[in-house]
Amino acid sequence: RIKITKSLYTFTHVINNFNDKSLIKNNSFIVLLKLRTWCMKRISLLVLVFLIFHNLSAQVEFKSAGLLVGINQKAELVRLVNSSTGTNYLPAGKPGYLVRVKNTDKQILLPTGFKLRKDVLTFTFDGATELRVKATESADHIRFEVIKVTNPANIDCILWGPFNTTIDETIGEVVGVVWDKDFAIGIQALNSKTIGGKLTNDAGATAGFAGINGSTATKEEFGSALQAFCMNHTLSRKLDVPGFMNCPIQGLEGYTLEGTAIALFGTSAGNVLQTIGSISKAESLPYPEIEGQWIRTSPERGRPYLITEFTEENFDEMLLLTERLGFYCIYHEGPFETWGHYSLLKDEFPHGRTGMKACVEKATAKNIRVGVHTLTNFITTNDPFVTTNSNTGLMAAGTSLLTEMADSNTTNIAVNDTLYFAPKSNLNAVLIGNEIIRYQDVTREKPYTLQNCIRGAYGTKAVPHPKGEVARKLMDHGYNTFFPGWEMQDQMIQNLADFFNETGVSQLDFDGHEGALYTGYGDYGTNYFAYEFLKRVNHTVINGSSIINHFYWHNNSYINWGEPWYASFRESQSEHRFSLQPFFERNYMPHMLGWFLVTPNTTIEDIEWMMSVAAGYNAGYALVMSHDAFKTNPDIDRIVETIVRWEEAKKLGIFSEAQNVRLKDPKNDFHLEKVAGKEWTLQNFDKYRFEHAKQSRQPGESAFSKWEFENTSGAQPVHLHMQVTGEGSVVENIDIEVDNFYRVSIPATVKKGESLVWDGSQQVKHFNEKGKLIKSIAIYNSLPDLKKGPHSIKIQAAKMEGDEPVIKGVVRLKGSLETIKL
Repeated sequence: RIKITKSLYTFTHVINNFNDKSLIKNNSFIVLLKLRTWCMKRISLLVLVFLIFHNLSAQVEFKSAGLLVGINQKAELVRLVNSSTGTNYLPAGKPGYLVRVKNTDKQILLPTGFKLRKDVLTFTFDGATELRVKATESADHIRFEVIKVTNPANIDCILWGPFNTTIDETIGEVVGVVWDKDFAIGIQALNSKTIGGKLTNDAGATAGFAGINGSTATKEEFGSALQAFCMNHTLSRKLDVPGFMNCPIQGLEGYTLEGTAIALFGTSAGNVLQTIGSISKAESLPYPEIEGQWIRTSPERGRPYLITEFTEENFDEMLLLTERLGFYCIYHEGPFETWGHYSLLKDEFPHGRTGMKACVEKATAKNIRVGVHTLTNFITTNDPFVTTNSNTGLMAAGTSLLTEMADSNTTNIAVNDTLYFAPKSNLNAVLIGNEIIRYQDVTREKPYTLQNCIRGAYGTKAVPHPKGEVARKLMDHGYNTFFPGWEMQDQMIQNLADFFNETGVSQLDFDGHEGALYTGYGDYGTNYFAYEFLKRVNHTVINGSSIINHFYWHNNSYINWGEPWYASFRESQSEHRFSLQPFFERNYMPHMLGWFLVTPNTTIEDIEWMMSVAAGYNAGYALVMSHDAFKTNPDIDRIVETIVRWEEAKKLGIFSEAQNVRLKDPKNDFHLEKVAGKEWTLQNFDKYRFEHAKQSRQPGESAFSKWEFENTSGAQPVHLHMQVTGEGSVVENIDIEVDNFYRVSIPATVKKGESLVWDGSQQVKHFNEKGKLIKSIAIYNSLPDLKKGPHSIKIQAAKMEGDEPVIKGVVRLKGSLETIKL
């Protein structure tokens, strides 16, 4: 088309400029003049036909080295092409769009057309709305940025995409990349207000608890889709936030829709991470480094660390433990007396931040980081943000007005509306002036009254309040905390950054990161907290979070979901921990297994189980160990030695692919030994599982359940683990009989979740549902070692009560022994 246009232009230009006056002397000039007129009429018609055809079929194209994007005159996507092969990955009949608009009437508007002038696309929409989008081509990606918005007050949200593709093999839902063996297509949000994901609510929030529900890339019936959006946070709204309905959210001053931007890229599947790194550098996205290497490729990412409650007094001892373990960080599980201003616990840090800084300096000398734990924007009720006049910045769910004057002793306070006061919250607190008042209930009929008020709560002062004064229902949380409004949250960010700058602390989990959603600004609120904090700290901060979204992915170092408080060492959130590992892989994040609690009773067997799974996944984890557990666990030296041995093997990568598959399976047990410098042995354990349920038998008939198992190795002691299951179950006095000759009775009452462990000795250990030792039970004789070959075990109980009580048992015996040579 370009060549035809140029040829027509050249021909008409020659005809129009053929004015040789010498030809006027003869008839040749008249002939040529008539020829020009005849040609011009026909050329004009040809040009007109061409331009009509051109306008019907025209499209604009933008390309990088790997991807070509085509848009037709309807503003639809018509090409997502691998620049190298020419393959179009756009699904038939599902074109998608570069950009759409959601208006304030909640309608999704498609572009009615667009114009291209130089590198700026002007998209028009119903309602006299226009978006000017600047397109910039580069080697790695194509950049699209909104540079001008007409009538922004009509826009609730700008929607990028969807960019639909036929790729369906792997979907990186958070990172925003889809790929198969041949090609990868990705999207990157280029600032914190551009939110990767589908718009599913009015606040613009995408990440829920333990946010594995990312939607920057999604699987679709035709393949996959990539999308992002930008909320118009200049608008005041009424929104639902976690736990509170229809809350008034004020528009943000200085915020604009202009500037929202994305990058699109295409590359080979093996080059995705390198491409994202290049885009991050080119677009000034967060690019945290450890020792000069990007966190996403650094070998230091995803390493294990120690969580403990160190103090100034015991820090040297716990730091030495960290060094012995070979861990890179010692992380305090909760050093703060208040959240908001972040004053340290006086008993643990009598010298305050100076004392913490001294701890950091000792650790730094050993190349070990110090971390601290808090909840992102949760404010404790003893913090100055609550107890002083700055409490007017606390986040309110809504307001009402006093209908009567209330003096400083009034305990029943009249208000004109109960919309925000009738729903009960954890603290049931209202702020009037600077006084926080807690109330028991509110009447449902006029005159609406806050009843049985406790005046001057949380150190505030009870004072008179005139009729007409505003009463604000404060947002709170089940952890007995309040939340900040936007300006107070910004001050919290600065306070936390000041603590890190003053002490040199360099690791933090944004636990409770979803608390930033209470501001009403969706993912922008969570992005803002992390991004601003990390920018204001004058050194690199390794960080995790309770949630993960697309933009925060760039700031994030790891996600370490999995808590140890809810069951035994192996059972607490176990399914959650292991189900997350594929999520980490497809989103280019380090494998992490969560937190594991070491108590005074934690066994070597449990530690080896944790370490074998960590080795299989090449995963990090957090080891939670109190100073008391460190001092009282009799196996602590063996535990340290076991961890160091497995970590060395993991770092060396000694295991084969087949071995890693077995190591990943949490149902398996192993023991690892280092025989010599380059030789290791991996002991496999055979595990035989059985269940004994409550049985109805004829009078005199035995209620035993019997199972057969085999010892495939040499003579060895039995290892038996039994756990009681079933809601409300209670089992009493379990009898065990091995090989039809050895019988032992265990005089114990075992409840749901509790367990008994017997290693064939004269002692059975009774643990509670969280793995804490209840007692050791003596029995008369030990069982002789089991010889190689078949064996049997019988189980019965004198009493089994509850909802389908079951004794679940496992016999664990040494199996095959593998030798590994490097």
